[in-house]
Amino acid sequence: MESLLWKAIINGYANNHHILIALQSQKDGAIHEYASVPGYRLSAASIVKVAILAQLLHNTSGNLNSYQQELARKMIQNSDNNAADILVDRYLGGTSNMQAIYYALGMTQTTPGQGNHWARTLTTATDQLKLLNEIFSNPHSSYLNDQSREYIKSLMSSVSADQRWGISAGSSQYYLKNGWSAFSAPWTWYVNSIGFIPQGNNGYSIAVLTDNNLPMSVGVNIIESIARFSKNYI
Repeated sequence: MESLLWKAIINGYANNHHILIALQSQKDGAIHEYASVPGYRLSAASIVKVAILAQLLHNTSGNLNSYQQELARKMIQNSDNNAADILVDRYLGGTSNMQAIYYALGMTQTTPGQGNHWARTLTTATDQLKLLNEIFSNPHSSYLNDQSREYIKSLMSSVSADQRWGISAGSSQYYLKNGWSAFSAPWTWYVNSIGFIPQGNNGYSIAVLTDNNLPMSVGVNIIESIARFSKNYI
């Protein structure tokens, strides 16, 4: 039912978008998903920064030095690309080495970015739920310790004002990371949003990925329409 209703929302926009949606209820673990083209993958853009931080915390058992903490804060709260570059290149050994976290979390539809650039990582909304589950819904995670999980939550709950859009629409409480990129002419945008909505006992993880947005605001509007509906559906 929810996929039919998501499709009805999407049909209100131009039909040249690829749109991937996945939502997981914290209450019963049920996963709801929709893909406008089954099996399609999209560029992650800056939502991959959550995986960058998760892998860094895993590698360090949650013990980041002050410089790493400052880079992590900028990367998540402000979506600072330079901070992400430094963390990936200096501390993870390059984008290709991020295959380790995808393998560990069973993210079989996610592959490191082409040309060793993290923004070009290919993924699906359903795979993003596997990462979100480790942070928000799996207190016995073997990949992230409690200290690491709480650290990610603290950053995703305090993004800067210009980052507060996407899956957070219609909710006063949220954990959030957005991504947006236009890689080549005609400069259409990938616009993505992932996170967690702590809705009492009905909290849920959600990921929405879109492409072919011109201007970027089209993708934002699509994601926020889906987010508002999904909040009521759960």
